[in-house]
Amino acid sequence: MEPFARLLLAGLPSSTSSNLSSATIEASEPGSSAAESRWPNEPTYQIWVNHRLIMRSKDAPSTPLNPDFRQGIADQPIGGDVWRVYDVADANGSTHVQVGRSPRKRRGEIIHVASIWVTLTTLLLALPGAAVWLVIRWSFAPVDAMRDLMQQRKPYDLMPLRQEKIPSEVQTLVNSFNRILEQLNSAIQAERRFIADAAHELRTPLALLAANAQVALRADTREEREAALRRLSTGVERSTRLSEQLLDLAQLDSSHVTTHPTVDISDLVMMVVRDFESTARQNNQSITLNVQPAWIFGHIDELGILLRNLLDNALRYSFAGGHIAVSCVNTLRAGAACVCVGVEDNGPGVPEAYRDRIFDRFYRIAGSGQTGSGIGLSLVARIVASHHAQLEVGAGSDDRGFHVRVYFAAAAKSVDADGTRR
Repeated sequence: MEPFARLLLAGLPSSTSSNLSSATIEASEPGSSAAESRWPNEPTYQIWVNHRLIMRSKDAPSTPLNPDFRQGIADQPIGGDVWRVYDVADANGSTHVQVGRSPRKRRGEIIHVASIWVTLTTLLLALPGAAVWLVIRWSFAPVDAMRDLMQQRKPYDLMPLRQEKIPSEVQTLVNSFNRILEQLNSAIQAERRFIADAAHELRTPLALLAANAQVALRADTREEREAALRRLSTGVERSTRLSEQLLDLAQLDSSHVTTHPTVDISDLVMMVVRDFESTARQNNQSITLNVQPAWIFGHIDELGILLRNLLDNALRYSFAGGHIAVSCVNTLRAGAACVCVGVEDNGPGVPEAYRDRIFDRFYRIAGSGQTGSGIGLSLVARIVASHHAQLEVGAGSDDRGFHVRVYFAAAAKSVDADGTRR
């Protein structure tokens, strides 16, 4: 208000109240066109000469805004409201310019300024926001294109995404997706092969079980019935063993173990041998054991599967009265400390021409005289590979039978053959 009041005072004729002409006063009569507000937001004002009102704004009252004509700013009650009034006078104090603002006009001005700032702020925020939205849409356009391409694929379609239809901006992401799709496809194919192989392998023993059960039911003599029941019991044992091996195979297929803890494999060897001692006695077979404390990095469950399959294979293919030698010793191989786990029998052995194939899944040597699933040694080969070990096969003692030796890298806690701890 102060700048506006001083501007009005400076615009008045530079004359005193004694020589102001009547023409000037008449031209400035209150209510004349000269007294109307020329600016819509200008304050309410009055111009007094010798306490006589000669000019006022359209909304100004006819009484002084500041009856005391005291210069400066003050709050004055006018019409039931409190006005903020500023009074300024010329040098001799005869001409006063009073400028005031009502509460209503102050609120209106605040609202007006606030609306301007809100509008400007909204524009300032909206423009960058729109720009950011456009940039984001442009940036994610390749991702949207890839999404549309994925949605067009059929269920169980795990073929890699075609590279020529993929924008270069997401090429790295697409390569990662393709690797995952390849892994999923491999896992699903392995599961399908497992189901097909399991169904194929279970079909024969189940058919034999059913046939022997029918023979036992229709037997005319006790001897025929007992013979059929013995064959039935043998078939049940075979089916049980096959089921265990299929479960072991499924466990290995689903295993994602990448690191192995340190274990003393000699304890595991002794435990597995004790589990098979009763089977060996029933078959009039013997098992000898030679173990030393031997520490390796290994998965205890997988190592148990390996040892059980090696012993089961040796017992099944050995003659009645045969001998199986199990060993677990520390040794050197190619100058490196390692642990050798071996199973050796004096049975008919495996012809050299077939030794590379016996570790293939579901492979069986024709004419061996024993029924088997062809899974056990394939599990052994897979566990050996997962432990980064080395597999060695050959003839047993005295060039008879068959031996399997697995060489594991020795862990730091291994003990040499002379008892020296490494």
